[in-house]
Formats: sequence, C-alpha cells, structure tokens
Amino acid sequence: MAASEGEIWVQLATRIPKHLHRELKLYCVKSDVSVMDFVVNALEEKLQRDGRSAGRRRPRT
Repeated sequence: MAASEGEIWVQLATRIPKHLHRELKLYCVKSDVSVMDFVVNALEEKLQRDGRSAGRRRPRT
C-alpha cells in the first residue's frame, strides 16, 4: 500500500478474539493482502456504507 504524500498515519491497537485473528490472518495470506491493508479497507468501506466518513479518503492502490 502506498501512502499518499504528506498523509499522517497512526497506529491502532485493539484486542480481538483469537479465532477471529486466525481467520483474518488466513484470509489475508490466501488473498495476498496485508492485514494493515485489509483493516484500512474494511474500516473505510464500513464507514462509507454507514455514511459516517467525513474525512478525506486515501486513494486505493
């Protein structure tokens, strides 16, 4: 994933159930996508779908 120039990134730490983490990792390996890309895309899609995304969207790579 290429961050757009000048975009500030922050680290997110959260706890999720172990079985969900395993499913996430397996999905990402099978789909050849990083966990970070998956999480960023999932958050963007959910927020956009719910109409709550007021921030600037980063360009997809």
